[in-house]
Amino acid sequence: MVKFIFVRHGTTVDNENMRLAGFIDSKLSDIGKEQVKKTSIRLRDEKIDCIYSSPLSRAVETAREIANLKNLEIKICDNFREMNFGDFDGLTFKEIQDSYEDEFNKLKKYRFKYRFPNGENMIEFHSRVSNEIDNIIKKHDKQTILIVAHSGVIRSSLSHLLSKDHIYHWNFKVDNCSITIVEVIDSFAIIHSLNNIEHLR
Repeated sequence: MVKFIFVRHGTTVDNENMRLAGFIDSKLSDIGKEQVKKTSIRLRDEKIDCIYSSPLSRAVETAREIANLKNLEIKICDNFREMNFGDFDGLTFKEIQDSYEDEFNKLKKYRFKYRFPNGENMIEFHSRVSNEIDNIIKKHDKQTILIVAHSGVIRSSLSHLLSKDHIYHWNFKVDNCSITIVEVIDSFAIIHSLNNIEHLR
């Protein structure tokens, strides 16, 4: 059995401006920093054996607040980076539609198979995330693992844990600094909490 606690990083400046933020190092906004403090307090008494984080600063800063309270080190995991949007990183969907109409139409048509220019497609992204989740399950039997990452990473993790596929990626809402808790028992995933943001109110 492995228990996962997934936390999305706090709100960033790019989140507030509705810009794609994949590999770019988008910074936490003032709102995001307050969310991080509230999330760390919420998790203060939660049993956590190990913390994994995306290497991007918005995730590391979120993880560090929790790690300091729990007196734990953070394991940086490159495979928990957000999806690579390539040339479109930092743009809004409106800007993509206006300036790259052909690519925007391909995105709508091919969906999971669409590869962002100089980036990756959803299937490739899902594969690197799900492989890492499987490695953690093998390595951390009977432990509770906190993963601080991005909305895409958490969506792919949930889709993989429930179906071993990417097809349910967009079925999950993952808000900034939300908490999602999943237990995996003999490869069977049980969701205890999904996108919980009660601590932010």
